[in-house]
Amino acid sequence: MGQAFASDTVYFTSKRKSITLPFKLVHNLIIIPVQINDSQPLHFILDSGVKNTLITRLNYSDSLSLNEAGRITLQGLGTGHELEAIYSKGNIMRMPGIVGVNHQVYVLMEDIFNLSTRMGMPIHGIIGYDIFRNFIVKINYSSKTLTLYRPDIKLKVPKKGEVYPLHIENTKAYVEADVRQHNGDSIKVKMVIDTGASHSISLYLPTDARLQLPPKVMEAYLGRGLSGDINGKIGRINSFSLGRYELRDLPASYPDEESIKAALNLANRNGNIGSDILKRFTVIFDYPHERMVLMPNSKYSEPFYYNMTGFEISTPLPGANFYIVSHVIDDSPAKASGLLPGDQLININGRDCTELALDELLELFESKPGRKVRLKLKRDSKLVNVEMVLQSRI
Repeated sequence: MGQAFASDTVYFTSKRKSITLPFKLVHNLIIIPVQINDSQPLHFILDSGVKNTLITRLNYSDSLSLNEAGRITLQGLGTGHELEAIYSKGNIMRMPGIVGVNHQVYVLMEDIFNLSTRMGMPIHGIIGYDIFRNFIVKINYSSKTLTLYRPDIKLKVPKKGEVYPLHIENTKAYVEADVRQHNGDSIKVKMVIDTGASHSISLYLPTDARLQLPPKVMEAYLGRGLSGDINGKIGRINSFSLGRYELRDLPASYPDEESIKAALNLANRNGNIGSDILKRFTVIFDYPHERMVLMPNSKYSEPFYYNMTGFEISTPLPGANFYIVSHVIDDSPAKASGLLPGDQLININGRDCTELALDELLELFESKPGRKVRLKLKRDSKLVNVEMVLQSRI
């Protein structure tokens, strides 16, 4: 076995300096194979915003042989209730070429995230800090590869890369950035870097009196946190700057105060940076040397879009291209065209939905304003044809 550094419990199984793993990118999120004890490889989201390894969904067929240590209550973002979990230690975690001993795992008693139905494939859990603190982590979003380097090496920074100080507080990584609002005000913000958030940025209005909602916003369902649903608004800001890189005209999420109650007491942060920004770069997270490196890729200059249909979809049979309307937003093209939760998508713009991967569908919903979308739906065993025009409401 390779050497474990200090008291760390995750390390390479050989003397190699680095290991490169392919990953799947769905909904802007990174999915990697992880084995716990004697399990098959499971699908985990690599999430820099999460401290503990969470198992969110287990099937009867997923044998983990967990050492049960007791039950605890978890709290996080979202409004709702506290969540029960089994806390287990002394487990073995494996990824190709990597082993983690005495690994702590939390198994949620209720699959509140519904990640599998949202991601269109079985998702078993979330892993984060255990990987980031033990390695230097390079994420190449273009080639969909994750390279882990031994923590004791000093990586050379390429010429086109820019280095930022990373503040690690309570297992989370923060950077300072600048937000330019609709009124031209530029505000320095402290942001947590969150590879597990698929949006561009989220701003917490109560943390700074100068942060304001843009004049044009729409109500939105922003996702789920440990404590339930996160609701809020989405509106565009003029720009977001990290050092010399400036991204313009991007949608920002503004979660309701109730949804972020837990976060407001933490580290005095103003929000988070999600993977709709990160995917425009090759990113090096170097927790051991408290720095981050960004190198722009071919997506850097692409415009920022978001779902302009006004409806969300889920996949009740993860792994099969079977799509159901899960949520219809008021005052949206979907609502105006009569779409209902529970409608099954059969055909979109003449293409059979069974031939479309989830990401292809989402790409269509996020293309550009004015685009026509023709849907054939199944509702109560009847076929219904619907037409809508993608519309930017912010």
